[in-house]
Amino acid sequence: MKIRHSGISLRSVAIVVAAILLMTAGFWMLSQSSPAVVKAQTGLGGPLPNLTSLETTMFNSGLSVFIRRWDSVHGLGPVFTNTACSLCHASPTVGGASITKNTFFGTINPDGSFNPLTNEGGMFLQPFSIQRFTPGCVLRGEVVPADATVRARHLTPEVFGMGLIDSIPDDDIRAQAIDKGMGIQGIVSEIVDEKGQPRVGKYGYKAQFATVMQIAASALHHDIGITNPVPNEDAEDLPQGLPIPPACIVASELNDDGSNLMAIFHYVMYLAPNTPGTGNTNGQTLFNSDATGCYKCHNPTYTTGPKIAMPLHWGDPTTIFSKALSSQPVNLYSDLLLHDMGARLSDGLPLTSSATATMFRTTPLWGLSTRISNGFGLLHDGRTTSVDSAIRAHGGEATQSITLYKGLAAQDQTDLIAFISSL
Repeated sequence: MKIRHSGISLRSVAIVVAAILLMTAGFWMLSQSSPAVVKAQTGLGGPLPNLTSLETTMFNSGLSVFIRRWDSVHGLGPVFTNTACSLCHASPTVGGASITKNTFFGTINPDGSFNPLTNEGGMFLQPFSIQRFTPGCVLRGEVVPADATVRARHLTPEVFGMGLIDSIPDDDIRAQAIDKGMGIQGIVSEIVDEKGQPRVGKYGYKAQFATVMQIAASALHHDIGITNPVPNEDAEDLPQGLPIPPACIVASELNDDGSNLMAIFHYVMYLAPNTPGTGNTNGQTLFNSDATGCYKCHNPTYTTGPKIAMPLHWGDPTTIFSKALSSQPVNLYSDLLLHDMGARLSDGLPLTSSATATMFRTTPLWGLSTRISNGFGLLHDGRTTSVDSAIRAHGGEATQSITLYKGLAAQDQTDLIAFISSL
């Protein structure tokens, strides 16, 4: 089913839009009637520098889809977590975080393996349904089933700078998976991407996604209920594992032919990262030295590949070279590897074959300043708003590093926190 977007439909506007599309080298139409373009702001929430005019159009058009509120007629649901990408990625601006926490659940089988309880709607909870939008539809949102013994809540992440992370060569990440001393040796999250190819997991608390395309397709499918061309490990995603009531089946499959997915992909790929603050010189020195060992996991920087190609249309091999994404520094402060963080941080959830319940991808620290200011919380579950408490919650491979941190002079601890908080 091809989705029709709501928007201005005056003939004069349509003519202008058509002209713009022709001038942008055949830039694809997002739907049968293009939505009004919402231009990004400057600063946080804006695009990467050095975009071409075509890439700027792609970014702005993608933003229009990112903020779009879906309804049941166009594929929302039947169960979902929210009606628009931007409602979960909202603070301090579009692309940011929110107070929303996604819930995952499952149980442990007698042999110790993890059971995602797919037959009961697992492992991703969708607490809302289209009942309130659809006359005659009787369907409640999902609840965690009584036999679930594992329940984890994960904060919604920011998406700033994700395109730069996507553009880091996999082999550069693999090269970081070595013994770095102090008990630290991360491992690569080996997964399959949306094309069925083996890749390095770069996104998600358990590094369960390899690409922006893959994570965007999964979010469309599971968070909003919009089926799309990317193969999904749980293609049906039935509400609480039960058949969809006939009165609740409104939109045909697929809800999106790939055009909306591509628009979101372009927006996220071109979204710029946070700009760090002034920092603290002593704190930065401590961070990057064996006095703390923070840098061993929170690798300060990577560099993107030398020639990043961006696809223009879904299902079309045509690409363009992106100067904005090629040979760029990625000052994310993460090695993007999985590390055992100890029992205190365990969420009980092995999301991939690589990640145990106590293993997490090193969280990028860029943008931490906005996560602190919005007050939604730190760590995967938002359990604290204090940088000091978040540091002290580390265990496992970080044990020696945390011991060193605790042994710092009070002023050095303050300086280190000041530096981390400025990122």
